Amino acid sequence: MAGAKEIRSKIASVQNTQKITKAMEMVAASKMRKSQERMAASRPYADTMRKVIGHLANGNLEYKHPYLEERDVKRVGYLVVSTDRGLCGGLNINLFKKLLAEMKAWSDKGVQCDLAMIGSKGVSFFNSVGGNVVAQVTGMGDNPSLSELIGPVKSDVAGL
Repeated sequence: MAGAKEIRSKIASVQNTQKITKAMEMVAASKMRKSQERMAASRPYADTMRKVIGHLANGNLEYKHPYLEERDVKRVGYLVVSTDRGLCGGLNINLFKKLLAEMKAWSDKGVQCDLAMIGSKGVSFFNSVGGNVVAQVTGMGDNPSLSELIGPVKSDVAGL
């Protein structure tokens, strides 16, 4: 049977672990709140861009841009943003399940799927399941700049 000193030591260890876990939860909640605020702030811009692109696509212009023409689908590209570490609960798993289902639907139609990955969890997962990862960026941190984020992906994809 364990002695009183050993039991007190285990209790103290568990309490310290609880404190650390609580602190990590608070940091994660703060980061999540900041991310949600940034997302909400960008929503009006995204909505306006959607409207503008919709108007351009539906307009009866004599000139039709090649990106607006309907054509047979031969290749599909996905820009996948995952995490670098696994501290996000089911975020990565849910994202990967959805993407695998989408990719299966396209491959059943004979369409090739290319992946541009941001985040090491996505890169390692899709390399292990045989996804066609054509570009990858990892280790971006919490506040990446747009050039850091898109630059390597754009240059890798442009070479295809």
